[in-house]
Amino acid sequence: EQDAVRNSSYDRLPILITQTIDEGRLVTLRGNTRPEANYKSDRGPVPDDFPMEYMLLQLKRAPELQIEFDKYADSLTDKSSPNYHQWLTPAEQGERYGLAQEDLDTITDWLTSHGFTVDHVYPSHVVIAFSGTAVQIREAFHTEIHYLEVNGVQHVASMSDPQIPQALAAAVLGVVSMHNFEPHPMIRRRPDYTFSGCSTSTLPTFPGTCYY
Repeated sequence: EQDAVRNSSYDRLPILITQTIDEGRLVTLRGNTRPEANYKSDRGPVPDDFPMEYMLLQLKRAPELQIEFDKYADSLTDKSSPNYHQWLTPAEQGERYGLAQEDLDTITDWLTSHGFTVDHVYPSHVVIAFSGTAVQIREAFHTEIHYLEVNGVQHVASMSDPQIPQALAAAVLGVVSMHNFEPHPMIRRRPDYTFSGCSTSTLPTFPGTCYY
């Protein structure tokens, strides 16, 4: 039996962003605020030029591609499947299940138009790393970065769920790291093969996604 996934012909990746970006029409990215970001721990806003480095913008696949990706991820551990242990590289994930280059260009252009630096577009084409300042976050994502004191330790975090133009909502799931509560030791570039499914423990807020 031929491998229905790996040997099939892949059509051109669908374009998800089909509207003109209108900064006046916004949608809220729910579930992107740390629970510690509340009035009890709030110690006021950081300076406008406060640096926020290597934030991760989590993108979302076309629904039909997400279904295919999930099926393929499940088949990797199914001994009866021809896909058993047929790992994909991150680049192969991007080619088959990622966002189209046109959508990636639209999103990175929007980030740079607000002054952000695009640090890296991951080969899986579902994560963009970017850096900027607190004022750029406020202007682009409509949320403020504040100092927080939690258990005697100072942190910084966004105080509300970010907002983005409605036109981008079809391709953007959320911002993973608009705070400094957690380091990113597992977020690194890897040239080797990796498990295509990525466990949900990798990113609890956005299940089934990869950082690579």
